[in-house]
Amino acid sequence: MEKVLFCFIFLFFISTQKINSLLIFRKFNIKISNHLASNNKLMFNCGSGEGFKALFIFLPSNQEWNKRITVFPKTLIWCDLWKGPIYMEHAMFNVFLGKQSFIHNVCGGRKPNECFWQAQEDGIYVRNNSAGTFKFMYKWDTKDLT
Repeated sequence: MEKVLFCFIFLFFISTQKINSLLIFRKFNIKISNHLASNNKLMFNCGSGEGFKALFIFLPSNQEWNKRITVFPKTLIWCDLWKGPIYMEHAMFNVFLGKQSFIHNVCGGRKPNECFWQAQEDGIYVRNNSAGTFKFMYKWDTKDLT
């Protein structure tokens, strides 16, 4: 009986180590930062297929919004951003996709387990975590809210 219990504990330990190395079930942070000029607010909505919604958040200049998520298979979080003060310039994009390729190519890796997006006057940037630099990703489009 002791050998069976030992084998079970050993296999359980090995399986949890494998799960920890996988992307799923990890905690991840999504950050959106407002770096618009002249103290303009950034308005945004975010959502996911898993029921997460952040509706009409007005983020003041030089402030950050942070959402901590648990990654599940097929996790997808998108956001609509509008540039203040008149909110006619818009960008819609996926801020997180639960795939290694997205995390590596867009966010710049898992350390520190976050995708950091920054709104600037000319468009949306994402931080490459490993290099610490920002990369231009999306330009503002004109969108009528009426």
